[in-house]
Amino acid sequence: MSSSSFSARFLSALPLLLSFALSFAASAPVNAQTISDFPDGNGKQFVQQICMQCHEPAFLLRQKRTDTDWKKTVTRMSQKGLGGAVENYDAVAAYMFKNFGKEEDNSKVNVNKASADEIATLGLTKEEAAAVIGYRDKHGDFREWGDMLVIYGVDGRKIEAAKDKMTF
Repeated sequence: MSSSSFSARFLSALPLLLSFALSFAASAPVNAQTISDFPDGNGKQFVQQICMQCHEPAFLLRQKRTDTDWKKTVTRMSQKGLGGAVENYDAVAAYMFKNFGKEEDNSKVNVNKASADEIATLGLTKEEAAAVIGYRDKHGDFREWGDMLVIYGVDGRKIEAAKDKMTF
């Protein structure tokens, strides 16, 4: 088949392909998550006023954090200049933990709080554990195990092998 006959056949089929694509897109479920999908409670209005300036409801609905982590997150966001009273941010943290909280799993090592000795129990050498602590102290808390793959001197294969033994 020559390239010109292929082009002609493709162009003749284009309207049909576009029609199919548009009908498929129209029938696909729409992610209709809004503030109304959030549980009622004290602080919900502040989530809408403060958090939804930057975040989509679907993103917020997927978050699960400990009480301490929600407080840290809300504190970090409050420093971005969104305005609002301190009490409103406290209400957001309390609301989000109550409705989207995560209990600490003590069977896992929280690499954001653990000592070098505790991190070494994940299969890392003492030197690698010290590098993790040094990186955490300089750059802040890890959000997931993949954040640890950039640490110089730490074997990423060991991090990946231990990912199910970690919490953040």
